[in-house]
Amino acid sequence: MASKNTFQLSALSQNDPGAADGSKLYCEVTSISNGTLRAGSFPINEEVKLPIPPGEAKDAPATPTWFLETEEGKDASLEITIFCPTDDNYPKTTIVIKESDVIKWDTEPFEERVNQIYQKGEYGIIGFAQKGREGYIYTITAGILNPRLHGNLAAI
Repeated sequence: MASKNTFQLSALSQNDPGAADGSKLYCEVTSISNGTLRAGSFPINEEVKLPIPPGEAKDAPATPTWFLETEEGKDASLEITIFCPTDDNYPKTTIVIKESDVIKWDTEPFEERVNQIYQKGEYGIIGFAQKGREGYIYTITAGILNPRLHGNLAAI
């Protein structure tokens, strides 16, 4: 029997000054494949507001997170769309995150590990892979002004 893993996707807004208003950004996970959504996940096919970092002495809001129970050897994926329903200029961006890509990005040597840039300029969106206790974690951050790569690799 194949071993079970958890593949986690989280999304938030950095709300950089000078960027699109990150406090008005939303996401929606529109599909999952080769995995089962675990209890405790945010809903799919529903708009979810992206949280921004709180001010001092304030509790952070819950970060939208989806947990997929996956089987080794099957390439699980999630499709997420980042958008701003109140700003027609904000480009709606759909991103497909494959578990195999997250594993590959995380297993690069630390000094070469890089974030992925999905959108540049004032509407910046990045992603970053890491290994957690139960499996691999991918975090998407929107609301970034002119995102830059960490490491020496090119953007996807």
